Amino acid sequence: MSAIEYGTTYICASFFNTPMDKNTLLGFGLLMLLLIGYIFYNQQGEIKYQQQKRKDSIENAKAHPKPVVADTSTQNLSNASTQVPAVDSIAKETFTLSNNEVEISFSNKGAYPTKVWLKKFKTYQGNPLILFDGDFNHFDFSFNTTLGSKIHSRDLFFNAQIAKNKITFSNPHLQIEYTLPDTGFMAGMNVLPSQNISNNNIDFEWQNRSLLTERDMESQKMYTQVCYNLEKDGYDYFTIKEDKKQDFNEAIKWLCFKQHYFNACLITDTKIIEKGTVHALPTKADTAAHALSDFTANMSLAHSNNIPFKLFYGPNDYKLLKSYKIEFEEIIPLSYGIFGFVKYINKWIILPIFNGLSKVFSSYGIVILILTFILRLLMSPFTYKSYVSSAKMKALKPELDALKEKYGEDKQTFGVEQMKLYRQAGVNPLGGCLPALLQLPVFFALLSFFPHAIELRQHKFLWAKDLSTYDSIINLPFTIPFYGDHVSLFTILFVITSLLMAVYSMNMTNMDQSNPMMKYMPFIMPVMFLGIFNKLPASLTFYYFVSNVITLGLQFVIQNWIIDPDKIHAQIQAKKNEAPKENKLMKRMAEIQKQNEARMRNSNKK
Repeated sequence: MSAIEYGTTYICASFFNTPMDKNTLLGFGLLMLLLIGYIFYNQQGEIKYQQQKRKDSIENAKAHPKPVVADTSTQNLSNASTQVPAVDSIAKETFTLSNNEVEISFSNKGAYPTKVWLKKFKTYQGNPLILFDGDFNHFDFSFNTTLGSKIHSRDLFFNAQIAKNKITFSNPHLQIEYTLPDTGFMAGMNVLPSQNISNNNIDFEWQNRSLLTERDMESQKMYTQVCYNLEKDGYDYFTIKEDKKQDFNEAIKWLCFKQHYFNACLITDTKIIEKGTVHALPTKADTAAHALSDFTANMSLAHSNNIPFKLFYGPNDYKLLKSYKIEFEEIIPLSYGIFGFVKYINKWIILPIFNGLSKVFSSYGIVILILTFILRLLMSPFTYKSYVSSAKMKALKPELDALKEKYGEDKQTFGVEQMKLYRQAGVNPLGGCLPALLQLPVFFALLSFFPHAIELRQHKFLWAKDLSTYDSIINLPFTIPFYGDHVSLFTILFVITSLLMAVYSMNMTNMDQSNPMMKYMPFIMPVMFLGIFNKLPASLTFYYFVSNVITLGLQFVIQNWIIDPDKIHAQIQAKKNEAPKENKLMKRMAEIQKQNEARMRNSNKK
């Protein structure tokens, strides 16, 4: 989803959960300005589409003199290297470390992981989920020996010694040890170079190719990122949308090649990597891989004779990643851009409720249903205030109509008298908008939470085969512009309930029908969002549909059995005979109206 889709979804969700009158729509105009700022910020700060060009073709040829022949559909990111002859006496073999969660295959040529199988997950086609596979994904430790030769570990054959949960690869130049615990996704790696390294410096390279695993290819590519945590600057990331290089000039705590729901991460136990460069680029849309990444760094052995790493190959599960206590959970975006504060709503409210309900109910559809009721209950005070404000504005309609008839086209005088009436009646014209504004952070939080909740991945509910992606009841043989190539039933239900809410709100607030914009705006927006919501995960569109149904019920109950229009009208009439309470906002608005009226009169005299 783009920033535009995020922002418009928030506005839509808030718009259709608020009674509609003229002042409410005015308030949402202010929200739209907020949305424009949000879109601009994200497009400038997060999404960069300017192509990076090579400055010199000769340097490019030197950097990439030889393509990778193992996979002609990908591009080679490796630097040129001096080839070291393989040892003919050792045959190429594969060795594995395995537990209940993950199986990692290693090659004795290069002594690096060549395949990772996540056992408890499947691809959208139901096949075993292979995080990566093939020689393109490799580690390479290179260094100059004291004799002047250049050594690359990826070109060497190693002897392998296998023990429980441990494989040790060794040759005269290097010893590389891998360990895997009985449970979990975190493997250990320790590199012991020989003593004949020149200047105690080793160059390190890690290449990774991300494979397609999800049904929605567009979303998976959108969330394919390079994430990293630096010693001083902390966490940051960039999305792999173009050919991009990023230099690091400080110690690196960890670096991840992240997909939508899974990631491969290199974690340093010490400050062994003090600077490095990552190079990433997307592949062609029709290839099995959708992103290529290459991390290079220089490491010094001046203070240590070994290189300890940890390797994480697993799911982007917030609770799991947080358990490692290395700020690993930051790779899951629980907030975006200038609305970063909503991550605390997710951390302190949404996630605890969601996880608690998940322990009780096996169906995530039921979990989302109950979560919706709980959140609407928490927001009910704001909803009630919004309805009361709407009822007050409705009670004042006869007086406002009388003022319009009295002053006719004199809008300045009418504005002054209108604000005077509001002050006398104790009515805030923005009372219907402010409660909706206070509810917006919850919608921002939910729109960040649902698309990244791996718990929902491949879980069915009703007709939705996978709550983590869109629910499709009809796959179209063609693509409709702005809509897509499928029909989401939850989206249709959301739009229908939004239209019902618009009709109901207009009838209850006696909205001015003379203004075409006011008359048709509530119906235009649901139709506009039909295309946008069609692309959202079923979990989110189901939430909004249920939220609309609850809102319709609340509107009917509150406005028919809780709010008494006659009582409100009597209270307003009684307040009109009292001295109005001092309200700085209302007083300032009245002063502005008077100043405008004075300017108009002076200009007419001239």
